Amino acid sequence: MSAEAMELRKIRDRYRALDGARWQLCCVDNRTFVEAKTRNGELIEIANFHPVATPDEIDFLVSAPDMVGFLLGLVDRVIAASRKAAPVHKKQRVSKDFAAEAAMKCDQASFRIYLEERHGADGPLTAETAVDALRAVLRIKSRKELNIDAAAADRWCDLRADFEAWLRVGQ
Repeated sequence: MSAEAMELRKIRDRYRALDGARWQLCCVDNRTFVEAKTRNGELIEIANFHPVATPDEIDFLVSAPDMVGFLLGLVDRVIAASRKAAPVHKKQRVSKDFAAEAAMKCDQASFRIYLEERHGADGPLTAETAVDALRAVLRIKSRKELNIDAAAADRWCDLRADFEAWLRVGQ
């Protein structure tokens, strides 16, 4: 499991541990605090704010469980959508020349930067050194393996998809 997946699991566990408690802002006398209303209706004071806390800071903390719930739902929908789309990618690769495709990618400056930043390749890479870096990342001896070894082809397709995602988010 990747470090990101483990962190996401921790976030989910912490969110579940709240057990549906609703957080609300309370002000009594000169005190401002967050109160959690449990499923049983019990009110628990969970955090006090310093008098100079800004309204944005207070709102952020009070809204945290709702925001985390929203973001986890968003992550779940993205994961579900990507899993639905995954079989389409597998079908698209049936008769491609992955070796040639990999050679063309190594000629692209953006792909070489991706190999440096995402995979720790020693840069600056040239088209020739990018080929070596690519073989190391894919654990192959020759790009020809991409056309004859299904596991190598799968690794190439995954790498290519990661590169395209990296490009979309602006590196």
